[in-house]
Amino acid sequence: MNNRLMMKDIDEYYQVMNSELGIFEQIGSTCCYQIHPRWGKGLAERIILGNGVEINIWNMELVQDLKLVWQLEERCFEIMHCVEGHACYGGCESKNEKQIKTGEYGCWTNDGKQNWVHFSAELPWKSISICYAEGFIKSFLEMVPSLTDRQEVKSVLDYYNKGNDSCYLVSPDTELVFSEIMNCSQKGIARLLYIESKALEIFSLFIQNELLLRKHKNYKIFLSREDRLKLEQAKRIIVDNMLDPLSVAELALQIDLNVYKLKVGFKEMWGTTIFGYLRDMRMEKARFLLSGTHKNVAEVAQEVGYSNPSHFSTAFRKKYGINPHEYANHYRSL
Repeated sequence: MNNRLMMKDIDEYYQVMNSELGIFEQIGSTCCYQIHPRWGKGLAERIILGNGVEINIWNMELVQDLKLVWQLEERCFEIMHCVEGHACYGGCESKNEKQIKTGEYGCWTNDGKQNWVHFSAELPWKSISICYAEGFIKSFLEMVPSLTDRQEVKSVLDYYNKGNDSCYLVSPDTELVFSEIMNCSQKGIARLLYIESKALEIFSLFIQNELLLRKHKNYKIFLSREDRLKLEQAKRIIVDNMLDPLSVAELALQIDLNVYKLKVGFKEMWGTTIFGYLRDMRMEKARFLLSGTHKNVAEVAQEVGYSNPSHFSTAFRKKYGINPHEYANHYRSL
């Protein structure tokens, strides 16, 4: 069964959704909606911050397909991270259907045109999206001190204002920040202040990523769309095999790309070597484990692929300028 709901702005989006979802809780500017049993189960939370930023966290399991159609009158830039599930989306004026799935995040501008998203009942859906209003974007640009840097950031946003969108595999550093928003245990104003800082961090990481991609856009070798997809696959394989990493030759064989194109293409797309990326991902996971769990340094070292805790501590200190033990004590004392 395919259901369509029409709405024109974010307020009406939730008002219309509330005719199908029962209101669950409202505290200050935070609204939680419980999925009506007719549709399935789960929660949708809307957090409206005072600086032109809004965060939407969805965690639901549907019993019937749901297609939403909306047309926002106020322009805003949106970053959505799919934590779990799969959804199709697109513009009503376009015949192109796009997809976002587990471990990816998408970026686009809601610009007054009709758009749609389709959630399937076959898979649970868990996501977090952050909407940045035009007022926030203007304030952000004003904070960029250098005119050259400001123009570069503006060119990134102009790309999306022209109707373009992107979908990337989420990097561990970005995934960590999304996770910190979703798993924040603080309450009331403390929670709002905390997740506001994380929403700003997400936007900053997005800008950094876009500028890095532009910096390495002029490839020294030709990379077809298929090559780039294979290199994206290589990133996922590196993370999945963090404890027992493949050699470059094994990785090239697995993604069906020659070793030279893998090494050069990887460096040109992301500005680091394969093993440099592996090291960074290990450190990001270690940072997450040290701040979010009660594991000791030796256990964390083992979990990110270091058999020698001393070597792990050296690598962590080189990356972050602090010993892992001191880092863990700092976060666990908060």
